[in-house]
Amino acid sequence: MINEKNIPSTYAEAGIDLLVEARILKKINEYVRKTFSFGEVVSKENHYANMIKLGDYGLAMASDGVGTKILVALSARKYDTVGIDCVAMNVNDLLSMGILPKAFVDYLAVSDLDEEIIEEIIKGVYKGCEIAKIPLLGGELATIPEMLAKRSDAFDLAGTALGIIPLNKVIDGSRIQVGDIVLGISSSGIHSNGFTIARKVLGVKYELSEELPWGKTLENELLIPTRIYTDAIEELLCKCDVHGLAHITGSGLKKLFRITNYGFELKQVPQPHEIFEEIRELGNISYQEMYSVFNMGIGFVVVIPKKETEKALGLLKKFYETQIIGKIVENPDISIPQYNVIFSR
Repeated sequence: MINEKNIPSTYAEAGIDLLVEARILKKINEYVRKTFSFGEVVSKENHYANMIKLGDYGLAMASDGVGTKILVALSARKYDTVGIDCVAMNVNDLLSMGILPKAFVDYLAVSDLDEEIIEEIIKGVYKGCEIAKIPLLGGELATIPEMLAKRSDAFDLAGTALGIIPLNKVIDGSRIQVGDIVLGISSSGIHSNGFTIARKVLGVKYELSEELPWGKTLENELLIPTRIYTDAIEELLCKCDVHGLAHITGSGLKKLFRITNYGFELKQVPQPHEIFEEIRELGNISYQEMYSVFNMGIGFVVVIPKKETEKALGLLKKFYETQIIGKIVENPDISIPQYNVIFSR
């Protein structure tokens, strides 16, 4: 528990300043771009993954971890779901360019060689690979007690997903047009972003074992694995014309800025999941802040030409709840009128 006077109402107050992070990432990307001269890189500024050209194909990689969701797993002593999150965070980024994943490797750092905990973690990685239909080619197990000294069961988990795609099949947003329809595919919950503020806000009122108003315990709600969208997006790409794809993770719906310079008028976003409303109300957090941190119930976004709407909805609804959430507009902002949210570039 934390003192109510210290309840954060913004991500910055929780310890994550997204403006500072953006400045740091800009500096990092300057060095990243300098390395492109060392290989034949196919890239688009600020998209989800860059690729190396291999003849008529692009070889792409995405790397990510699970973040402070691991602290919830540690406190709950439940380790078998964060591996799914790790696979999902990487695979979904590849899918955002129309790239189907082909393989995965992981990096697991532990403070102590606890066989049972490590096996539980890897069970989750296996489950994630099973859902994504990719092999786990190996990885690294590092024992670093001096770096993870606060507790003997501490660990960190990250991974890298590999994908390959014909260069003429890449979905990079360049075909997005004004009037295109924006579909939102539901998330399973918080996924793996925003836990730094979520833990601090929810911890004021609830212990992890306590039941939330809708019947789940807090730990079970927070540890719902990130949804993996491979099957849905694979079928969509096979049967529909797709102009844009976006994995909604850190920075929330502002992730849509990555895929086009056009704007998004989102007049039909779904009612946020109960967990997001609980966080918002407890922390007295604005919708502007909530939609810039959390997925708010939309885990993946698809942009299609209007003529494909009925077909795409029919396909995606076979997998997950999906709805029209808006359209592409000339104005470069992202607007969510029902919550008075506007994001500008």
